[in-house]
Amino acid sequence: MNPARFLDESRVDLALDAVFGQDEDGPSLEALANHMVDLLATSEDVVNPTKLRNDLINRERRAPSLLGRGVAMPHVRTMQARKLVMAVGVAHDGLVLEGTPDGEPVRLVIAIVGPPYDDRAYLQVYKRLGERLLDDAWVARLVAAEHPGEVLRALGSH
Repeated sequence: MNPARFLDESRVDLALDAVFGQDEDGPSLEALANHMVDLLATSEDVVNPTKLRNDLINRERRAPSLLGRGVAMPHVRTMQARKLVMAVGVAHDGLVLEGTPDGEPVRLVIAIVGPPYDDRAYLQVYKRLGERLLDDAWVARLVAAEHPGEVLRALGSH
């Protein structure tokens, strides 16, 4: 399944560094999740952004989705999504987040939300992204993107 189907250029932020500034302590995982919900909420398939924010933050508190190697993939299945929706954030210089398994700054954030009754699409996209995130060259291509369209093309590539 092609993850790019669930992403729109309007939900790609290539300037997370600017959003969170150069604060020495870095942003909190909660602040990052808030920002990703703001991007996700631009989709008409997000029902209630406030409830989505609560669902995603609560899920991140239980099990943070900091994968290491500069990647975070916050995700939640919630009734606040009519269908699968994604957002991508890139921090070219990296964001220092407490709790990363390897201490590496986070450069790539892929947020995924979907309804709890659509396991198939959610799990297929999650698996596909998980496989692709093991490819350092693919991750580097996403992080080096200068335009949202480049992110969509990279997500759609095999």
